[in-house]
Amino acid sequence: MRRAFTMIEMLLATMLVGVLTTLSVLTFQSVTHSWQASTDYMDKLQRTDYALNQVVSGLRSMYYPHDGEQNGKYGFILTDNGDGDDPDDSDVIEWSKTGSAIVGTKNAIADTVHRVQVMVLEEGDNDWEVPIQKTGLYARLMGDSALIPKDDKDETDYTFGNDELYQPILISDGVVGMNCRVLKTAEEAEESARSDAENDRKRFEDEFAESNAVPYKVELTFFIENRDDEFRSQTRRAPLVRIVRIPIHEQSLDGAAPPSADAKDEKKKGGTGGNRRTAGGRK
Repeated sequence: MRRAFTMIEMLLATMLVGVLTTLSVLTFQSVTHSWQASTDYMDKLQRTDYALNQVVSGLRSMYYPHDGEQNGKYGFILTDNGDGDDPDDSDVIEWSKTGSAIVGTKNAIADTVHRVQVMVLEEGDNDWEVPIQKTGLYARLMGDSALIPKDDKDETDYTFGNDELYQPILISDGVVGMNCRVLKTAEEAEESARSDAENDRKRFEDEFAESNAVPYKVELTFFIENRDDEFRSQTRRAPLVRIVRIPIHEQSLDGAAPPSADAKDEKKKGGTGGNRRTAGGRK
């Protein structure tokens, strides 16, 4: 004759099933939460990488006139605000360029020389005519100074100091910080080449005041946003770093003409070489 389950056994079995169900639900929620956090982070990583590539391309297409003179209107400007791991501590960089990087192929100024200012702005920032809706990397675009109407030059501020005229345009959200450092001269780079890579990184500086020249190299560090407190300490400060060699650095120091023009000059003079100008005009 089979013995029936006692009340205590039934209660224990019910409790065991309840515990196992609870553990299964918690495990499923944890796995789902981790998957969502990882997917969200990878999405932000891709957008940040896209933004970084746009800025790198913009720096590589930096413009400086071939007129044999230095010109402060085309110099690189770095405003150092801190270590760049959040919007308030992010640097601001400004330079002249050509091409569609940052501005897009459909923008009319992509086919002309133009100036860009890149920065990180925080959601709710009301310092602009149109408040910032998303935290991310933004750019302000300005046509070349040669395009400024001559009859209005003294009446309107056509610099980036005019916040009403040049509104920030979102390049990519998800970027919560940007830090920029520069290697000012090729001589510093040559000294670094004789040492190790770590010393090369240490030679980069946080300051490059408004000038009529551009640096030899630019180091960009972007920080990725992650609102999940569980992962914030691991991912929010995780940087994406790129170092960009600026092709027109030497030209900006002495206002050199294009190599083809130099060759024609030498041919006319009947010489085989010439003295390059010094950077005495640089600030």
